[in-house]
Amino acid sequence: MCGRFVSTAPMSRLETVFSTQPSNHDLTPSYNVAPSAEVYGVVATGDSWERTIEIFRWGLDLKWQNAESPSPLLINARFETVDVKPTFSEAFKYRRCLVPADGFFEWQGRPKRAPQRPFYIHKSDHEQLAMAGIWEPGPLEGRASVVILTRKSDTFMSDIHNRMPLTLTTSVWGDWLDPAMDDVGALKHLIMGQSTEAFDVHQVDPKVGNPQYDRPENILPVPTDTLW
Repeated sequence: MCGRFVSTAPMSRLETVFSTQPSNHDLTPSYNVAPSAEVYGVVATGDSWERTIEIFRWGLDLKWQNAESPSPLLINARFETVDVKPTFSEAFKYRRCLVPADGFFEWQGRPKRAPQRPFYIHKSDHEQLAMAGIWEPGPLEGRASVVILTRKSDTFMSDIHNRMPLTLTTSVWGDWLDPAMDDVGALKHLIMGQSTEAFDVHQVDPKVGNPQYDRPENILPVPTDTLW
């Protein structure tokens, strides 16, 4: 799954990496992005489908659509079934985006009710991650919502958690963002055939579990014997 990530790159850097039009948006850098926070999303818009960077709220709240809905904030959707789930299928077909990130956090469970270990995962070359997202329009004059897709963990992360964000390589960004690409079967086949990116992972301070703890130290490695 993906329940926390890091987003500190300046807008100028994101515009270059994702080849987008200039943007006036300016979110505060965060070393602890949590559900319901405002996040950047890369979308293709306009008659020529130019890429732009927009601001979304992370998490879909079904209550604004149906006040009686008991559903909590939906922050993730499984890539394997996103095209057949009524909540997500239309967005997957027509409203896809990329969610930039420096890296993401995941917690490793431990036996006998011991505290979970938090880890920070990032690309080995320290370049931006492009997490696959889908989005829904918000209520009148409200912020649109984004959901991050997840997949079965690669080998490097399987000892930490069985799910991870679906990250996309540059080779598939164009197809992913293209609204005319509505053959979801072909799209899913393309995504699963993309090359594997290289990641690094290290343990971090458990204080990152508190979303109010937002500082550069969140991503620094810590010696295991000082924590457990």
